[in-house]
Amino acid sequence: MAIWRQVGALLDSMPLDSYANLAPSDQAAVIGAIARVEARVNGHKLAATRAAAQSNAAGVHGAASTGQLLANTFGGDRRAGDRVVHRAERMASAPATESALGSGLISAGQADVIAQTIASLPKSLPAKDRQTCEDTLIAAAPTLTIKDLRRRADRIAEVYAPDQVDAIENQTLVERERAAWAKAEYWMVDQHDGTHKGGFVLPDLVAEQLQKMVDVLAAPRNLDASHGLVLRDTRPTAAQRNGYAFADLIQHYPTEILPGATGVGAQLIVDIDYDTLCGAVLPATLETGTRISAQEAMRLACDLGVVPAVFNGKPLPLHMGREARLFNRAQRRALAKRDGGCAFPGCDRPPGWCEAHHANEPWCRGGNTNLDDGVLVCSFHHRLLHNSGWDVRIVDGTPEFIPPENLDPKRRPRRNSRFRPGHSPPPTVRQIA
Repeated sequence: MAIWRQVGALLDSMPLDSYANLAPSDQAAVIGAIARVEARVNGHKLAATRAAAQSNAAGVHGAASTGQLLANTFGGDRRAGDRVVHRAERMASAPATESALGSGLISAGQADVIAQTIASLPKSLPAKDRQTCEDTLIAAAPTLTIKDLRRRADRIAEVYAPDQVDAIENQTLVERERAAWAKAEYWMVDQHDGTHKGGFVLPDLVAEQLQKMVDVLAAPRNLDASHGLVLRDTRPTAAQRNGYAFADLIQHYPTEILPGATGVGAQLIVDIDYDTLCGAVLPATLETGTRISAQEAMRLACDLGVVPAVFNGKPLPLHMGREARLFNRAQRRALAKRDGGCAFPGCDRPPGWCEAHHANEPWCRGGNTNLDDGVLVCSFHHRLLHNSGWDVRIVDGTPEFIPPENLDPKRRPRRNSRFRPGHSPPPTVRQIA
């Protein structure tokens, strides 16, 4: 207990308003340091919770369960306490992961992904291979978002069954999609003030189709055209824009293509090869990086007019030289397949949120509108590239971003560490001090 009293005393010595006086670069460093401390505390909390469950500390203190004990200890509730207990129990099967969490090497969310993956490995897998799988994910975690780490975890069979990894991943996706459909629900209630309020739970594929349509309709120019009178004197929030777009989607949905008629659903671009469409058991990838099973991909190809990223070897018109300033649709599809979204280091924006930027040389200064000169970046990082001294170059088909001297006097190039199945892992990203 003494150590935690010392930690409390140390925090007491740091006023909450002290961070406002730090330089922006120091504020970013402090946030990272606090996040690592938070991860370490989470690791200790899980270990302490598991120990309390094993010693029946709840019974000693008159609590009905360890979850209830946690709720009674400090401003929680039993359900939240039960979730902590379940996480602690799951972490027992991944001791190296818990150790990495307790050391601040990975976040609590990353630890959950790794522990869940290790728990789902075949029971017959030798302990040595299980440990290699765990070590592989722990090593990859520091440079990956939770979403990318989950994608990497879905391919962990590369460690123990490299010749079966596609089939194993596909089966994982099939089971996940089946479970997702079982959880699907929709609800709406009348609020008796002229509005209704609702919610839903959707599988990833359907959610991305919905988001794709809402994103297009929520673009400022589209909303200004359809809601000019509403938006004239107001500046809507992002949530309001999405609300307007969702309403537009429902109001303008063509009723003639509802069940019983012929039509085409929302289009998504899918990275899919000819063999998959012909029946091979190989997963496909949506343009946002989400993986779907071969069965879902083939269903989309039949029913919803999927736009594949590769047209059976037929070339796309990807090079336009100086004839056009803007990248065309085919080029943007190719950039989406190559970059997977915003290519700026650390950004996870999907392709639909991105703009094509002339990387090697701006078009106005003689740059070409060719695939090898383009890079996908979100609007925020697009403005950053134009205004903050960052440079971009394409090296062996991979975008590299060179920071200005005030961030790195040596101007060492950085890459996005986004994980994509079938691609070689990027070099280690230098940590920003």
